[in-house]
Amino acid sequence: MSCSSSFAKASSLAILLLLALTLQQLEADMSMSCSGMLTDLSPCLGFLQGEEDYPSADCCDGASSLVAAAATTADRQEACECLKSAAGEGSAEVTASRDLPADCGLSLPFTISPDVDCSQID
Repeated sequence: MSCSSSFAKASSLAILLLLALTLQQLEADMSMSCSGMLTDLSPCLGFLQGEEDYPSADCCDGASSLVAAAATTADRQEACECLKSAAGEGSAEVTASRDLPADCGLSLPFTISPDVDCSQID
């Protein structure tokens, strides 16, 4: 085997490794995070705590972003677990949490509640 052939194989391997790492990071960046979801919903805090009668446009925009980002079953289950946890911490009134999607004209495949079984989400 010549030196240039070994160099070409090593270069190809390095490029493939770099591509794999880049794709792995891209997938990690694309996955939803609970802190990101809660940040999107932070404009909803007044409504969820009963301080406002209706969710604001910013609140509904954040909720809409969350719904749009939950494209796969795994994403929807992750969103469900995050929102279930937040609702269970008493950070939101249960009725307001449950009504938020409909009040914003959105549809979720689960109810935001501390009692929801997120493993059943498709």
